[in-house]
Amino acid sequence: MSGKSRNFFNHLHSGQVRLRVLHPLTTCGFGIAALTCLGTLFVTGFTLFLYYVPDHAQAYERILHISTTLHFGRLIRNLHYLSANALLVLAVLHLSRIFFMGSYKKRRRNWIYGLVLLLLILFANFTGYLLPWDQISYWAVKVGASLASYFPILGPTLQTFLLGGLQVGPETLVRSFALHAGVLPFLLLAFVSLHLWRLRKDGGLALPEVADEQRLPAAPWLYRLEAAVAMTVLATLIGLTQVINAPIFERADPAHPPNPAKAPWYFVGFQELVSYSAVIGGILIPVLLAAFLLLVPFLDRSRSCGGQWFSADRRRWNLAFALLLLSQVVLIIIGHFLRGPNWQLLLPF
Repeated sequence: MSGKSRNFFNHLHSGQVRLRVLHPLTTCGFGIAALTCLGTLFVTGFTLFLYYVPDHAQAYERILHISTTLHFGRLIRNLHYLSANALLVLAVLHLSRIFFMGSYKKRRRNWIYGLVLLLLILFANFTGYLLPWDQISYWAVKVGASLASYFPILGPTLQTFLLGGLQVGPETLVRSFALHAGVLPFLLLAFVSLHLWRLRKDGGLALPEVADEQRLPAAPWLYRLEAAVAMTVLATLIGLTQVINAPIFERADPAHPPNPAKAPWYFVGFQELVSYSAVIGGILIPVLLAAFLLLVPFLDRSRSCGGQWFSADRRRWNLAFALLLLSQVVLIIIGHFLRGPNWQLLLPF
């Protein structure tokens, strides 16, 4: 490893790390795994950028060309698709790990950076969803944008901004591509840098201090562990590309909506909520959810220090977050798998 490389990695890590940092169950590797997916997205996204045209008359054929004719095109597109979905799942798992360990204590700013990153990842997935310009992505984005309109005060403006007008059309495709390939990568890179800088400035992982705890040099022990996680994630993604293909359906047809038209899977839980009540599901619950996540570092007055899994004095906070997370998973499963024509419930038995 060259001197420059050592200096770069030393900026990201302290010279020495506590032994617990190297234990797999301390962080479960979610952060490094998410960074690996993000790096994979940048590389594969740049490659796809070279062949894609954000024009409603050509976009669909370009995706077909990439998937069926271009050398390694299917592999690159599958890898991009899987990395995008894996990044979102890993970001939620990473956020959950931070919450259940109470690691946001005395690190409120970095918690906010993490929430912004989660929003950017959701937005990046959403803007990329339309780019194939097929029937499912077209109507999913239309439904997703309509859900945004429920947001208090800014909802209609946000919907118009996402669509580039009142309906999904050629302007929506151009705008989605510009945001997905031109704006959001730089924002993601900026906030990831802020997130890592703040982590380094705060002294690394939030863990309880133990006077006699053994310490080891970050190089090579921590570097090797992070490299092992990154290579495992990349190998898993490449392996999955052989069995999971990025979907491509028939060309978008604005005149014939599918029944039911569903939002992307990560927003279908909110669509399920709206189906029960537009006010409660579309406004009240999302606002309460956002307020809970934003304010919890300021409201949590438990005495335990950050960095402990499931501290006894944080039981109520952990239970509230676990119920919130579980409810979203259940709503996504119901909306994505158990809703049929006219949004009728399809029982699995």
